[in-house]
Amino acid sequence: MDIFIADGKLVPETEPELVIDARGKTVMPGGIDVHSHVATYGLSLARFTFGFPGLSQIGEIYARMGYTHINEPLMTLNTASYVHHELSGIPIVDTSAFLVLNLYDLEKWIRAGDTEVMNRLILQLLGITRSLNAQLYDAGIRYTKRGFFYRDISAHRCLDFLHKISPLRADMPGLQLRVYPELLDEPIDILTDFWLLQLSSGIDNEERYERALKVLEHGGNADLGLQFFNPQEQDMWLDLGYAPASSDFISIDMGLEKPLVFSRVETVGEDGGIRSLRFALEAAKYYERFSFSTRGCMFTAYPRLFAALLSHTCREGRELPHAEYSMYELVAITRTNPARQLGLDHVKGQLGTGADADIAIYDTDADIDLDRQLGRCSYLLKGGEVVINNGELVNRAVSKRTVFLPLKEELNDDLIELCSKRSFRAEHMKVDDCFLIDTPAVIPNRDQTT
Repeated sequence: MDIFIADGKLVPETEPELVIDARGKTVMPGGIDVHSHVATYGLSLARFTFGFPGLSQIGEIYARMGYTHINEPLMTLNTASYVHHELSGIPIVDTSAFLVLNLYDLEKWIRAGDTEVMNRLILQLLGITRSLNAQLYDAGIRYTKRGFFYRDISAHRCLDFLHKISPLRADMPGLQLRVYPELLDEPIDILTDFWLLQLSSGIDNEERYERALKVLEHGGNADLGLQFFNPQEQDMWLDLGYAPASSDFISIDMGLEKPLVFSRVETVGEDGGIRSLRFALEAAKYYERFSFSTRGCMFTAYPRLFAALLSHTCREGRELPHAEYSMYELVAITRTNPARQLGLDHVKGQLGTGADADIAIYDTDADIDLDRQLGRCSYLLKGGEVVINNGELVNRAVSKRTVFLPLKEELNDDLIELCSKRSFRAEHMKVDDCFLIDTPAVIPNRDQTT
């Protein structure tokens, strides 16, 4: 079929000024990365220390792969302004961020079981920090101060309370929940009310492997969190956690339960890589319920990972299911489902009338390796503007935007009380519009969207 573009949107038909001949090529919406640490607090130090790509390189590499949107998953109340400052410096691609909730701040309302107040409070926090959704990095509340006795609040109790909030938030997807092994032991009917981040990171044995599959089978939504292994190439890894993964690390306090540790890892254990890739292949029958994401490896490895999913010949010599993704299923997990996970499926991840004109076109010549095809698109259109032309970057200055939820109401007493507890004033947490110049965008209410 023919696809028509006018004023940055897809339209039923128009008189074109420019025609791109895409016969014999693969056409799909622009890629969306739901989980990429491109602006996490502390990454500027990691770039200097470990040699990770800078902001300009990030935008250009993603564009060459056919991506038009990146979501930063790890922004806190303490670091929101910094994260938006970093996101504003990434060219070409649209950006967004998840706000990580520190449940210690919200303890009062969790103990009281007040879901209505908690819902309003979360929406206000998202509004003042220009976030797209909220993420739970630590599901429980644990106290680490020495010399005092405190009662912890278990992960089960927190999840049982927070999963009741999702139905109250009809204008956005459910809360995002980072997965770790013990989390997969929680009741499946509770886990399915969240979007699970990095699902394969919770798989540390066969029982939890089956448990993760059951979450998808019972209608759960997730992003995968695949590991990548390639003994022939030295891939660089960035491991995030509370404990160093190697002797080469830096520690960053960003306002969570403990300081986060960024570790530079030269390679990943092949067992972990095989397990996560095996999981992705066996989960393919649930492809409508999960998004693609990786755990630790650089986004430059995506084309090789996609090739491994699309063709069993790209993983010869390893004991993995003799299964392959179709190109249609690849589009689902890298475009359609990520747009739904971010609540942007009314304008992104599709090629329907009214969608943003973000379009990636790939050569599908049988003589070109799959990873080369997917790592260097033939054309990329962003908002109807040509960014990549015949494989070359021709428009680095294309307009971009930061997508966030609007602050819908005045700050209430609950938010002011939370700020007092943190020794913050609400206006000091608010992200200034200077970081969003020329990039304003909000998500319309679902009941106002056709």
